[in-house]
Order: sequence, then C-alpha cells, then structure tokens
Amino acid sequence: MYINNNVQSIAGAYALNSATPAKRTTAAAPASFKDEVHLSSEAQSFHEMLKELKGMDDVRQDKVDFYTAAIENGSYDVPAANIASRMMSLRF
Repeated sequence: MYINNNVQSIAGAYALNSATPAKRTTAAAPASFKDEVHLSSEAQSFHEMLKELKGMDDVRQDKVDFYTAAIENGSYDVPAANIASRMMSLRF
C-alpha cells in the first residue's frame, strides 16, 4: 500500500469507524413453526406407481425364455420389412 504523507485522511477514516459503534442486535427467539409438505393426489399416485416399478424385476424372464426358445427352435421369424420400418421410425 502506498501512503503519500496523507496521515490525516487515514486518521479521519479510522475516526469515522470508531465514532459509530457497531449495532448489535439480538435475534428474537424463532417462532416454533413446523415444516409441512402437502402432496397432490397426482403426486401420491405417481409415488405409488414408482414404488411398484422399483419393486419389479428389470428383466421379464418369461419373455426372455419365450424368445430364446423361439430362436433356438427356428420358429422366430421377423420379416426384414418390419425390421427396416422399425429402425426408420426410431431414427427419425
């Protein structure tokens, strides 16, 4: 910091700060409020569905077994046109 013999202005700045004492306030005791959450019926319904989904298995083993058996015995046949149209609908 560079001070150019201007001690009076510096002393004046300190005098201003000491002349006005800091105001201290005591915080009033907070009122006793309780936090509350109110969920709409849609949110409650969504929560129930989400709980059911989380409880389900990620893999539907009955479908896996069905398609595995169909592929192994050669009865699983999907026309190429169906595959192509499905791929195009997912792409665009």
